[in-house]
Amino acid sequence: MTKKLLGIVVLGLLFSNIGYSKISKEYYNELYDHCMLEAIKADLGYTITKNYCKCSADHFDKNYNDNSLIAMVEGEGGAAYNDVVAFVMSKCRRKVGLE
Repeated sequence: MTKKLLGIVVLGLLFSNIGYSKISKEYYNELYDHCMLEAIKADLGYTITKNYCKCSADHFDKNYNDNSLIAMVEGEGGAAYNDVVAFVMSKCRRKVGLE
């Protein structure tokens, strides 16, 4: 479940600050949407889920562009991707008060 949620976080986050993003609007929306679909299953409430997914999407937006995001997801058997997703999950869970 954790790896699945982490993967979805990378592929489904929020849509704020899109005009200033480093990743494309399409990737940002995909990351946010996939995050919402998976995180809502935890039944933590819409506001917490939305804030969590926005935090996750914003992290990728601030630290990656489309090419670097794709390279991370596709490269090295996903090891780097899994590490980044674990970090982002932990960071955003703390930020929204889940840890």
